[in-house]
Amino acid sequence: MADDGTKVTIRMGPEEIQAMEDFMGDHNFGSRSDFIREAISTYIESKRNGAGKMEDGGIFVRFSDLQMDALGNLVKSGLCLDEEEFVRRCVLERIITKTIEEEAFENAFRAAQRNAVLK
Repeated sequence: MADDGTKVTIRMGPEEIQAMEDFMGDHNFGSRSDFIREAISTYIESKRNGAGKMEDGGIFVRFSDLQMDALGNLVKSGLCLDEEEFVRRCVLERIITKTIEEEAFENAFRAAQRNAVLK
């Protein structure tokens, strides 16, 4: 008989089971074991790649497969260098409005003028 691996038993609440089964149904997983193996592998790989790290004040945002596909298509079209750069640009456009940007340009130029007078 071939070694099928080590059996691991875990306890999950009904909400966790329902969430897992809903996700499995949407993403064509064959079994709970397949799903859990994939979840563990993905989690380990994301940690190895630094996903979710907050040391530098960053955040981790999870997108659906559809959203990631759309972002990937934007990269392929040349609209942005990568998905992260595009998301960062979109967020900054909402935080730093055109008015704030224009004020920053004006203040930078005024400061440069003052510095030029002092030289």
